[in-house]
Amino acid sequence: MMRLPKFVYLSPTTIEEACRALDQYSPEGRLMAGGTDLLVSAKLRNVQPTHIISLKRINELKGIIYEEGEGLKVGAMTSLRQIRQDPFIAKHYGALSQAAAAVGTPQIQRMGTLGGNLCLNTRCYFYNQSSSWRKHRPVCLKMGGDVCHVVSKGKKCYAVFSADTPPALIALNARVKLVSMKGARSISVKDLYTGDGKEPIALHPGEILTEIQLPPVTQQVSIYLKYRIRKAIDFPLVGVAAQIGLNGRGDKYDEAKIILNAVGPAPIEVSEAETYLKNSLLNHEVIGKAAEMAAHVAHPVANVDSTPTYRRKMVGILTRKALGELAKGMIL
Repeated sequence: MMRLPKFVYLSPTTIEEACRALDQYSPEGRLMAGGTDLLVSAKLRNVQPTHIISLKRINELKGIIYEEGEGLKVGAMTSLRQIRQDPFIAKHYGALSQAAAAVGTPQIQRMGTLGGNLCLNTRCYFYNQSSSWRKHRPVCLKMGGDVCHVVSKGKKCYAVFSADTPPALIALNARVKLVSMKGARSISVKDLYTGDGKEPIALHPGEILTEIQLPPVTQQVSIYLKYRIRKAIDFPLVGVAAQIGLNGRGDKYDEAKIILNAVGPAPIEVSEAETYLKNSLLNHEVIGKAAEMAAHVAHPVANVDSTPTYRRKMVGILTRKALGELAKGMIL
């Protein structure tokens, strides 16, 4: 049986208290939201925090609020279950609702939070193993070594990003609010990710993700599709988030987003396909071409239980399916 390492548990009640504790105990101190990822990593000894700073008692980090002209604001400690069950989100921000529903199991969704999912660590078959399994192999780049077991002679970490909600939020043009003892800043969800499998999250030292901000409701539809071996529990082998929007006249598409998941160390935006889709009709030919573009930019590697070739093929299939569903939901 794997046991947790010894640590000091802290439970602040305000953001300021949490920031102060994080400043004091970093880098060995770790923030904990729902704990569904951190505690498993601690049992595997992937991380060994001396202090765990729980955000559970900070009420200002919870809740869903929509304001006309301002948009939707979701507290970082809002559970995935609350998000998937919110009728307003389901109606106007469909991809987010579907992504929250795709995470793990109902039990995990009840514990897991939106902020925690945004800050999920990257994964790799050679990293997410027990310490006893790893000790028989050279130390990999993600654990501080100089070897990549996935890409021969690789000079960077290729651990895969596999959180479900970030691709959906990027497709919806969402931003996040980050707070520390030095102040607050707002960045796009896309800019939250470095593309480096070893250090995937672009948080500054001492920063806490406190809020997710989505733009006001417009005439758009969005979707998130996930391919995995089992329909519950599993992380995605491939994910696709897509969004299309209309201009003010309602006669043509003037915005398109396609974001790929689980095929790289960060969510991948298919810019070429987005440009191609603008001012186009989503007919069979256009959808097929966009799906080919998406598959072309996907370069998965052998770091999960599926072959790179198959996952790349699934990128095209899911992109085609996602755009087809969006075309049905928004008919010009």
